[in-house]
Amino acid sequence: MEKLKTGIKNLDGIISGGIPLYSLNIVSGSPGSGKTIFVQNIIFNSARNGLKSLYLTTISESQFKMVRHLQEFEFFSDDFLGDKFIYSDLGAVLRKQGTEKVLEYLTEMIKRHQPHILVIDSFKAIRDIFPDEKTFKAFVFDLAAALSIWEVTVFLVGEYEEKELTLLSEFAIADGIFHLYGQEEKRFQKRYLRILKMRGTNFEQGEHLFQISPAGIEVYPRIKPEGKELQYEVKPGKKGFGITGLDEMLNGGFREGTITLITGGTGTGKTALALKFLLDGAEKGENGLFLSFEEPVSQLIDNAHHLGWETDKYLADGRLDIKFISPIELDVDKHAFEILDMVSNKKIDRLVIDSISSFESSVSDIQKYKDYLWAIAQQIKRRHITVIFTVLNEDLFSPASVTKNQISLLADNIIILRYVEENSSIKKVLGILKARGTNHDRDIREYEITLNGINVLGKLDKANMLR
Repeated sequence: MEKLKTGIKNLDGIISGGIPLYSLNIVSGSPGSGKTIFVQNIIFNSARNGLKSLYLTTISESQFKMVRHLQEFEFFSDDFLGDKFIYSDLGAVLRKQGTEKVLEYLTEMIKRHQPHILVIDSFKAIRDIFPDEKTFKAFVFDLAAALSIWEVTVFLVGEYEEKELTLLSEFAIADGIFHLYGQEEKRFQKRYLRILKMRGTNFEQGEHLFQISPAGIEVYPRIKPEGKELQYEVKPGKKGFGITGLDEMLNGGFREGTITLITGGTGTGKTALALKFLLDGAEKGENGLFLSFEEPVSQLIDNAHHLGWETDKYLADGRLDIKFISPIELDVDKHAFEILDMVSNKKIDRLVIDSISSFESSVSDIQKYKDYLWAIAQQIKRRHITVIFTVLNEDLFSPASVTKNQISLLADNIIILRYVEENSSIKKVLGILKARGTNHDRDIREYEITLNGINVLGKLDKANMLR
């Protein structure tokens, strides 16, 4: 089946390559949801591919006013106006000649301009002019019959509420339905796109985040691995830290392509241990990515230097990359997608997210937070990337607490860092709670963080440590 490529970031992937040609699509949503920009983005992208669009407005907005609003977007080009983008006022016809002249006018305009794409914005305004539902329903079916002959891809834009999508007659004739809506969260106004119907092609269901940027519409698909995506080969290699005592406890390291939680209180060295994991990989020619939601890049590099670790040469040659993302600006819908994009583009072997506690603090829906972490974990594992998530344990002397909200279920491996009090002094200890596929050491060992790095010391003899 031939398809119309939208050219909108990530949208064509969601709908298996594009919108079927000659289909009739409804773009619905409340005022301000982004419907008009969504359609205009598609038709200007199509103009670059040589396709002509006929854009009919029913609200008597002048072309000058429309162009003024569009000029802020990168997809807009006034070179297409009057040639690949034909603008006309259908509203004037409705007011002066009545609804009975609409089909005649459409036929005349299509014959004259022979467009590839037809847009009516707003179609809901036409519904409101008809005297009753029966008359409008007859008009809708006459329109659908005419459109099927004209071989034109159609977008009917309208201010429809979600509850109307299953009740009104125009949705019965639609081949595709794009529903756009907003949602208020603590710090963000979020916009979502749902594809409710798309005849003739597969599409990804569920809500997909989208943003309106200077480039236009940018869609961030819902991350939900399923089916074949959950089936992947397990590789036999191991990944260590380059810390003698710790690698010995792990019998050489974690299994390649597994997920590790490093959990501990503030100051226990979670970040330092995770960074050392990436530096060990860099020394072996592997690419590592450190995503920090807590410390800026300069501070992480400075901390590494104080521990005697070389970072500059690895940062320069690309084997180590450190990104800081402010938790205040964190949007998990967008960043979950961007994380996967980064690891693919940079061919990452080892990944650190420091910390997933920052993910949790930015999401009001805990189940959504857990779903996204699971989805990220599965997508990363199928790419054979070895991952460390750090988790803050707010109870500094808690014996065996790993995480809140059962996040530890995601992990193949768990390292616990904690404080103990002994003889009126505070010591740091670590233990390997779990290491899947590895015959690991079960001892609790003391460790220290010095100017020469991290040293794992001997077994701590204190009993009942994990009670």
